[in-house]
Amino acid sequence: MMSIFRQYTLDDSFSQVLVSPKFLKEYQIALTFASDYDDDGVPTNGVFRPTWDLTKVTPESITRFKDKNPDVDIKVFISIGNRGTQHPFKPLNNQTWIQNATMSLTSLINNLHVVHGIDVLYDHIDASPADFTECVGQLIRNLKENGVVSQASISPSSYPNQEYYPLLYSSVPFFVDWVDYQFQSEDQPVLEPTTLVKRYNELTKVYPKTKLFAGYSAENEDWATVSPFVFFLGAMDLLKKRSAPGVSIHYHNYYASEAPNNKD
Repeated sequence: MMSIFRQYTLDDSFSQVLVSPKFLKEYQIALTFASDYDDDGVPTNGVFRPTWDLTKVTPESITRFKDKNPDVDIKVFISIGNRGTQHPFKPLNNQTWIQNATMSLTSLINNLHVVHGIDVLYDHIDASPADFTECVGQLIRNLKENGVVSQASISPSSYPNQEYYPLLYSSVPFFVDWVDYQFQSEDQPVLEPTTLVKRYNELTKVYPKTKLFAGYSAENEDWATVSPFVFFLGAMDLLKKRSAPGVSIHYHNYYASEAPNNKD
């Protein structure tokens, strides 16, 4: 029934997941996050560094997970951005940000050896929609055209990003393989599964449903917006009707704790 499942993670918790080829054709690991801020919270204008646990997320740990699940396609994405208002998208200079981001992410991806894609997930954006589209759109183009990644996804949310992601998608539609909509960031609580399904169907007017995931956060503080009960019933309905190609889930509590600071 389900085709693709994505797990956002900052450690190797994916290694404990039971993956069944009866339900999945693809399992995506989205590493959170690559950030263009230093340890002191100062923006580095596109020089990205990993903030996930480098002692647990290694090429070896990912290879072991792949070997354990040979009948399911395992793909690894690096997610740039952050949840919440900390470390927003804030380029100091567009062209320099694009150059720095292309070079730093290329180096990071090549060093890991196991990365297939790039994901863009900024909850908070401190720039104009035009600047966000120019910078991120060109970054995606560069990474795909240079063969650094084979896939790219964007992960929009409602508030405060209504203007940003539709404009970004419309600028590079052929370069974006997946759109992972983050339902836990809706500006109004989603109290019924039918409301989630209705909202998903509204989104297909902006994003193709063949690309559109239903995204969810399993963190307790997000349940006031979308409870596990509401999401899973709504998502099951979407998957049964083959409206959605897959779903994604955030497992870790980004607000209560942070991953260890990792230096390049």
